[in-house]
Amino acid sequence: MIVDAPCQVAFGKQAPLWLVVRDAHMYPRRLREVRVTVRVGGQLHRQDQKFDLELNAPFHFITLPWPGPEIAGENLLDVVFQVEDRKGRREVFKNHSLPGLSDASLRVLRMGCESPLPKGWASGDLHCHTTWSQDPVEFGGDPQMMREAANALGLDFFAATDHSYDFAWDASDYTLPSNPEQAFARFRQSLPPDMPGEAVVLPAEEVSCGNHRGENVHLLVMDHPEYLPGQGDGGRRWFENRPDLALSDVLARTLASGAPTFAAHPLPGISSLQRKVFRRGDYHPEDMHPGLTGLQFWNGHTGRDFQQGKDFWVRQAMAGKLLRPGAGNDAHGDLNRSTYVKIPLLRLGQSTNHRFGFARTCLFLGEGAAVERASVRQAMKNAPLFLTDGPYLWIDAHGALSARSTPEFGSWTEIVIHARVGDQEVPVHRESSGAIELHRRLDLPAGTRWVRAEGRTSLGRTALTQMVSLE
Repeated sequence: MIVDAPCQVAFGKQAPLWLVVRDAHMYPRRLREVRVTVRVGGQLHRQDQKFDLELNAPFHFITLPWPGPEIAGENLLDVVFQVEDRKGRREVFKNHSLPGLSDASLRVLRMGCESPLPKGWASGDLHCHTTWSQDPVEFGGDPQMMREAANALGLDFFAATDHSYDFAWDASDYTLPSNPEQAFARFRQSLPPDMPGEAVVLPAEEVSCGNHRGENVHLLVMDHPEYLPGQGDGGRRWFENRPDLALSDVLARTLASGAPTFAAHPLPGISSLQRKVFRRGDYHPEDMHPGLTGLQFWNGHTGRDFQQGKDFWVRQAMAGKLLRPGAGNDAHGDLNRSTYVKIPLLRLGQSTNHRFGFARTCLFLGEGAAVERASVRQAMKNAPLFLTDGPYLWIDAHGALSARSTPEFGSWTEIVIHARVGDQEVPVHRESSGAIELHRRLDLPAGTRWVRAEGRTSLGRTALTQMVSLE
């Protein structure tokens, strides 16, 4: 049982709050009472609610009341809930029922001003998981609940990239095999349809496939109509861990549908145990096939795998392979903080590294353009694109730099413009003005082949653009 709410809420949006319950069909409980408190701006707001709700299904997503007015700033949220078992014994938990984890307050940042994203741009999460991704150690969020969270976050779209290996096992009992083609068809039908004013949900798949060394890597395939098999590192075949399909084979199958494809977390920092037991590996230059759209190297946080993935992306561009960058969070239903198995059977962990909707891919659809599944799908392949966890940053082929932040994201402490001049990428301009918003026309060196921008704010927010070709 886990209490969850989005890590931030866009200006003018309501903040949803849920109690998420899993496996109650095996361990039934009755929800009796909930107390919600929010601290913000030196004020304390509280609301109590009585329940008489039987919890007896594999998943429950229970909407809870948000007490008090909607106040901008950091809201510290605590929920104490009481449940009762079949013998009438009552238990009280704060924020979750998981052993060994802190019950610290959830932090929800309510925006006090509009998004810095100009009109015509749409932001989304390229990598997240729904309840169709579940096994003994992880599970995702209800698709409708995730769309409600996306709306609150101010997302325009997200891709439900559920695991290829989970479709091969029954959604209601992850220990039983199922027909993956039928499961994938049901998954696509289960996603919320396009609706005006609501975040677009793209049916997608995180396919486990083989790199050129025969190791398992993951590929995000957006809106391909058919199931793509891949159980190599699913953990249910034990040491039968060879990939079902090579990366090149998967990309060949996606050609007809034109599905955008992004290498998921191409350099994730894999442990030796995972390499041995699950035969997991990295992406290499030899795996950069022509059918690959881009590299999703921003995977929820800007740690070592982000830096290594970004460097790999730049090296591929220098080698003549201009792949598109991608950002997602690999959130398994996690909104406020991620909960994961730290040591199997022994210890759980928490972090803020994989929160739904935090790191975003922003696509320019055109001012006045409708945000629809088809337009987002097409824009992933060819529209202007930048990545961010908050602020707006863009540079065009004429050297026009635009950067916009907000007080919640911080002022710009550094913006660096990189250009490929001849056979080298070099920094050609640096900004450190501390401004919230700036616009510059830059004189780019003669012979510049492409240009990109990367910036960071005083509050640690980051944005970076694709390579913008001048040729």
